[in-house]
Amino acid sequence: MDTLVNLLNYGQSYWLDNLTRKKITSGELQKRVSEQGLRGITSNPSIFDKAIANSTDYDEQIKALVIKGDTPQQIYDVLTIKDVQDACDILKPVFIDSGGTDGFVSLEVSPYLARDTQGTMKEARRLYAAVGRHNCMIKIPGTREGIPAIEQMLYEGININITLLFSVDRYFEVAQAYIRAIKRRLDAGKPITHIVSVASIFLSRIDVLTDQLISHHIIPSAVLQGKNIGSPELMSGKAGIAMARLVYQNFKEIFSGDEWKKLENKGANMQRPLWASTGNKDPLYKDLRYVETLIGKNTVNTLPDETIDALAAHGKLKEDTIDEELADAKQLFPELRKLGVDIDYVTWQLENEGIQKFIDSYNKLITTLANKRMKVLGDQVSSQQINCGEMKKEVDAVYASMDEKQIGRLLFAEDPYLWKTDADQVKEISHRLGWLTLPDNFTKDAENIIAFAEEIKNEGYIHAVLLGMGGSSLCSEVARETFGTSKGYLQLFVMDNTDPSAILELENKIDIEKTLFMVASKSGSTEETLSFFQYFHHQLEKKGNNNPGKNFVAITDDGTPLVKTAEYYQFRKTFINPPDLGGRYSVLSDFGLVPMALMGIDIKAFLSSAKRMEDSCDSIPAAINPGMSLGVVLGVCQRHGRDKVTFVLSSSISSFGYWAEQLLAESTGKEGRGLIPVNGETLGAPEVYEKDRVFVYMYLADDADEMDEIKLKLLEEAGHPVVKIKVTNKIALGGEYYRWEIATAISGVIIGINSFDQPNVEESKQNTRQLLEGWSKEGSFDMPEPLLQVENISIYSGKTTTNLATSHDMSVGEFVMDFTAQAKVGDYIALLPYFLMTDYRTKILQTWREQLRDELKEATTMLNGPRYLHSTGQLHKGGPDSGLYIILIGDEETELPIPGEKFGFRTLHMAQALGDFRSLDDKGRRVILVRLGKDIDSDLNKLYLSVKSANQHHLQHEII
Repeated sequence: MDTLVNLLNYGQSYWLDNLTRKKITSGELQKRVSEQGLRGITSNPSIFDKAIANSTDYDEQIKALVIKGDTPQQIYDVLTIKDVQDACDILKPVFIDSGGTDGFVSLEVSPYLARDTQGTMKEARRLYAAVGRHNCMIKIPGTREGIPAIEQMLYEGININITLLFSVDRYFEVAQAYIRAIKRRLDAGKPITHIVSVASIFLSRIDVLTDQLISHHIIPSAVLQGKNIGSPELMSGKAGIAMARLVYQNFKEIFSGDEWKKLENKGANMQRPLWASTGNKDPLYKDLRYVETLIGKNTVNTLPDETIDALAAHGKLKEDTIDEELADAKQLFPELRKLGVDIDYVTWQLENEGIQKFIDSYNKLITTLANKRMKVLGDQVSSQQINCGEMKKEVDAVYASMDEKQIGRLLFAEDPYLWKTDADQVKEISHRLGWLTLPDNFTKDAENIIAFAEEIKNEGYIHAVLLGMGGSSLCSEVARETFGTSKGYLQLFVMDNTDPSAILELENKIDIEKTLFMVASKSGSTEETLSFFQYFHHQLEKKGNNNPGKNFVAITDDGTPLVKTAEYYQFRKTFINPPDLGGRYSVLSDFGLVPMALMGIDIKAFLSSAKRMEDSCDSIPAAINPGMSLGVVLGVCQRHGRDKVTFVLSSSISSFGYWAEQLLAESTGKEGRGLIPVNGETLGAPEVYEKDRVFVYMYLADDADEMDEIKLKLLEEAGHPVVKIKVTNKIALGGEYYRWEIATAISGVIIGINSFDQPNVEESKQNTRQLLEGWSKEGSFDMPEPLLQVENISIYSGKTTTNLATSHDMSVGEFVMDFTAQAKVGDYIALLPYFLMTDYRTKILQTWREQLRDELKEATTMLNGPRYLHSTGQLHKGGPDSGLYIILIGDEETELPIPGEKFGFRTLHMAQALGDFRSLDDKGRRVILVRLGKDIDSDLNKLYLSVKSANQHHLQHEII
């Protein structure tokens, strides 16, 4: 141990390149300081990762922090700051005895800030204040971007350990930055005696890369020609030590000149060179090569544990070895250049590699903490398992690329350029990313929403009706079907169907005078929503209600027409939603939370679940990031033609598929690409699927379907990608909404589309308006002749299907079978009913879906119109041309007037169906429209039986 203590007599301090909780609590660190001459400590993410991952020393504190609600990054902060504080306290006597020039513990800024001057300064200030110890040094990389931050922090009185230095030139720059900071402080009348800095030169890394490059030039036959200093094999292992010796000469020149002497006389401290990365990485070299050869006055050597042990055991100290062999050191680098090894390139490369290594270590540490956090949370958070089969290698590569490009960090920084770069789209996207912070923002507003719900409940309201379309309504439909109504709270209904039968059915279920209507529209101008409002407002007036406005609240953005409508009709309240998010991303805002609170759902717990998921996603490496990893898998699957995202949901949360379906379809279905959500399709055997599927199984532990799990296992074995999400409980759907929003945004990055616009939704709306204008003039719609009519069932074809053969004796089933037979591998068939869905009708269409899937091996979807126009309709028109669309309408007898309009709901409903048919036809999509008669149940059954009969006849013919 005398060697360690005596090192100071030669002018050099040694610091420990390691810091762990165990070293602190076991007394080891105290012993090194008091008995073994230790003068300081350095730390970095790699050191902390090893300490935290390979021990249980931090587990109790981690558990407490997780329970408190801290994120992995916050946990990292608390753990490392605590260790640094305790180490500073142990080294305080050294700090005092040295007059404040030794006894430091270094803490590093985030490696992600290596090229960010402003970010580095902000982080350095924060860390220094958090540690709260004068003998704490903040480590800042000596990059070009780091140098201004280094100078400013030193000027502000924060002591700096400058890291990642590899060259004399860069050392000179940081030394000048230190001197400028000292001068600035003097000019400002600030004290300088306590300003201390070290400049860390990383040595073994220089040798590793230089030796590798030198080895390419070694020619064994050249030994016969004799050797000299320029021989490649004689230059190996010399670059690191040579660089240190040249830096030291530069140091002596700078800090011995007249300019420095003036500063020194005023109390300035030298900025000492620090030899870093001194653990030997080549087993052919001596273990103390970066110690015994680099002893010099006013220097620091930071050593790992094993090097300290070696120095204590057999180290030999000699004064000023750093000044030896200077001639060879000066000659080495010109000789290397002659050989073709450019030391400037080497040091540039090492700086970039050094940053990346620190980033990799940091990510590894955050991964460690994220995993420990998940272990503590246990069943409080949903779990996710991904089996991507033969795509695993590509998926893992995408995870790595995502981390390298900092996609996760950019997402949470709300960077619109992740998706598009043209100015118009960038502007639009920048106003659509507010959903990322909804769990934080609405946690603060939850009390007000709950208080409003209590007020409504206490006034005797028993029903709540959400009047909305698309994303503004589907989250409420999920809540209604999943949670039901808590005792004493309001029973929720969702009105998003313009079919008069649907409206009348709702009226029969509610006590209108004890019903609160929520008029929900982001734009404030959604035609269906405003029509619903006018209708129910008029119904209340007819009941003799003198103030029907008290039965209405508005949920909309600021400044929309709905705000004025609410004022004019004296609505009870208007909830102004954040403007920077679209309707399909609004579930965690007023649009989703107000209806939930009225039902008695614990929206605080719901938001807490979402917040936990946010913490699991925000700046977490992609592979363990539940939202990003899911988005990567979906995006990669889409690239491979596996674009049918097939949901398998346990019964108690099956309605979640309604919302996820519209989110995926509207967000990704554009530019001829997209993910095609398949919801509600009964799970089949492997042989009924082509290689266009990715299966997502979401289930509650107490609601899992054993048969589904058996089938999924077979599908995995058949090579299909399968994602399994075990949802903790129903309230955990708050986190699932957030997971899927992140996944959808990330899948858009991979697919190459803007996840936040809906460029084709307006087309059906425009066609609907034109049809209504025509109806208003003529009193009827301009309908073409049906291509086929059998009894009450008529079939209209689009331009791409007029070539289907028809004859006077052809059945509707034969025609429809011929239409679906056009499907190619990778296509899907969409059943689009525009009528009130009853259990009977649903059963018929679901049976038909299963038949189509099993016989054609094609994915099937079933979407109720006009609901889907505001969501999945985007996919139909903007996504891949792989759909075959069957629009089903009936002849509704009942007309319900819309106050203030020439047309009623029956007419509006028909115009929406015809408008969508026209839009799909204009896009060249394969579409037919099947018009049933007045008895929809009977005609729908006839249609299905005709299709079934035609198919059986076809199969018999094939067998014959």
